[in-house]
Amino acid sequence: MNHKLTLVLGLFVALVAVSAPSAPARADIDLEVAALIGTGVDTEDASNNPYALQLGAVGELTVGNLVLGVRGTRSKGTDEECVDCRNVKDIRTIGGDLGYSFNIAMLHIGPRLGLGYLKERDGDRVGGYLEPGAVAEAQIMLFVVGADLRYRVALGNDADDLNGFLAYLRLGVRF
Repeated sequence: MNHKLTLVLGLFVALVAVSAPSAPARADIDLEVAALIGTGVDTEDASNNPYALQLGAVGELTVGNLVLGVRGTRSKGTDEECVDCRNVKDIRTIGGDLGYSFNIAMLHIGPRLGLGYLKERDGDRVGGYLEPGAVAEAQIMLFVVGADLRYRVALGNDADDLNGFLAYLRLGVRF
């Protein structure tokens, strides 16, 4: 009697498993590569604006809604001629991003935290940075366009006048 119950229960489970529509397991994985062009405002005591023009690139891998990325930027500052001022030259950065993406139809919106290494062109100011911020972009087919807003907090004694608010236009592809 016990064997018959096990056999009937096993047959029932097998029928349910075979008749249920099977969908392959799918992880939502996206890869994005985008160019960055932007500007910024120095929020410290530099006599010029080291973030007048910014160019860069970003690469992001989105798994589910978690975003992991790398980014590099180069800033061209305004060049004020003064003898006793702290004039910040061009700044180069390389770093990573960690974030989350909320997907609403063709919009991708979410917070980001960037961290990395920055260096002034002539090497006077070197240090790390943290960049909390947010990204909002629209995707049409493979193409994305959006905005990336950050606040850079420079870490290190000789990089204390590199804090600033940054805004980028993102243009790229996502697949």
